[in-house]
Order: sequence, then C-alpha cells, then structure tokens
Amino acid sequence: LEGVLMTREIWLGLEKSQQIEVVAQLAAGLKELHAREFQSVDFDWRQFVEAQAANALERQKARGVNAEILNRLPRYLEESRPLLPADFTSVFLHGDVHFGNLRLQMKQGKWRISGLFDFADSLAGFYEFDFLAVGLLMIQGQGDLQRELFRAYGYRDHEIDAELRRRLMLMTILYDCSDLRRYALRLKPEAVDFSLDKLERAIWNFL
Repeated sequence: LEGVLMTREIWLGLEKSQQIEVVAQLAAGLKELHAREFQSVDFDWRQFVEAQAANALERQKARGVNAEILNRLPRYLEESRPLLPADFTSVFLHGDVHFGNLRLQMKQGKWRISGLFDFADSLAGFYEFDFLAVGLLMIQGQGDLQRELFRAYGYRDHEIDAELRRRLMLMTILYDCSDLRRYALRLKPEAVDFSLDKLERAIWNFL
C-alpha cells in the first residue's frame, strides 16, 4: 500500500481540523466496509458475546485491574447487556482499526487515508464493534474527535448519548483483547485507580 505509518506522536501534533478530516475519512471508510458482502465470514456474534461476558472477570483480573472494578464488573455487565440490540443486521467487521493498520499520504498539504490492511481479526456482527480500536487506540480520551467520528458515520447529535457511551464501554470489556488497566494507563497513570463508571466516562468522553 502507498503511504506511511501515522504514529500517535505525529497525530497529536496535527491541527484539530486535520484530525477531524482524517476521522471523517475513517468513518466513511468503515461505513463502506460495513456495507460489503460478508456471508463467507463464518462467525457467531451472539456466541462470541456470551463467551466474552463469561470470562470477562477472569480476563481483567489477569490484567491487574483494581479491586473496585473487579467487584463492580459482574453487576455492570448484567445492567449493560440489554443495551446490545438483539435484533440487528450483522455487518462485516475489520475488528482492529488503528494507526498500525492504516497508511496515510500527504496530498496538497493534507493527510489522506490511503489504505487499511490486516484483516486477520475480521468477524461479523454489530457495526459499533469497529469503533472500539479507533476509540481505544487512536482517539481515546479525545471526546471531540469521538463525536466527529460518530457524526461522520451518520449519527445524529441526540444519538450520541449516555446509552451509546455505556454500550461502547460494554463492548470495550467484551473486546477479545480487552485490557482495562492498559487503557487507563493510556489516559494517565492515576486512571488505574478509577472506578469502572469513571473509567467509562474517561475513555469514552464525548459527552
């Protein structure tokens, strides 16, 4: 693929208008990807959710998450699971969209996405799952960019609400490589002591 790797250091040094433009391109690309045929992808989304929920506590315990989060986690999952729609149209999911799997080119003084690769983690399921790696590894804690991502994908402002935030945090926990301690450290060192609800608001801070 043509283009270069966008590092987080370069990203954080870009003007906000350029970041918004790249995020909008990414949202448009995801929407196009989600419209592609996926019947050849043999993946059971509901079975995946059940399995991830069943081992979520042990997975986070192994990552060294604080005791307050571990105590809260079972109830949090119980409260939040109904936010995942039972009746939805499955889409093809890349599953791992982040800077390492993107290439960008500078054209006429602006960064443009030139390619997305590494489909090894592809699956089929609920489309919002593809927002996770973007939100956790590219624009974590950048609430204004998170809002622009959702808007560019097609969300209306009233849909970018607390329910969306909770649903994204639920899927963050269900993510196959979920590591809440690591995500907290990416925010700031003291975030490792946050409660689960406070960590939700810190990671997905678009409200």
